[in-house]
Amino acid sequence: MISFDIHQDEVPRAERLTRLRLAKLSQALAKHVPGQSDGSVSVNFVTDTEIRRLNRMYRGQDKVTDVLSFAAGERALSGQLGDVLISYPQAKRQAENGDLELELADLLVHGILHLMGYDHEQASAADTMFSLQDAIVAKIL
Repeated sequence: MISFDIHQDEVPRAERLTRLRLAKLSQALAKHVPGQSDGSVSVNFVTDTEIRRLNRMYRGQDKVTDVLSFAAGERALSGQLGDVLISYPQAKRQAENGDLELELADLLVHGILHLMGYDHEQASAADTMFSLQDAIVAKIL
């Protein structure tokens, strides 16, 4: 199962992801992505300025994005999947019908799936990734 090292200082206390929500996420990932959902993930909520800087530095895109994932790579400590960075201000803007909890969970799952090797560059890969993302988010809310 996935364990989380989560830093939510940028998120108001009432809007933070709870331990219960993270435990449900870990269980849903284990069910829907067996064999790939073991390890630790570092999660940081950041400002628009910070995510834009990182997006420019690592992806060559000088714009705010909602989530970035950085896989740990071969030299990582055993069990470390990588880092997920979420722009809290962007998530808040994107929250449909004011459902910020849904948006934060959706972005976190999206970032973790990227760490597991999923992408949405090709239409068939996007269908697979987004279907899996929707199934996992449905289990945790």
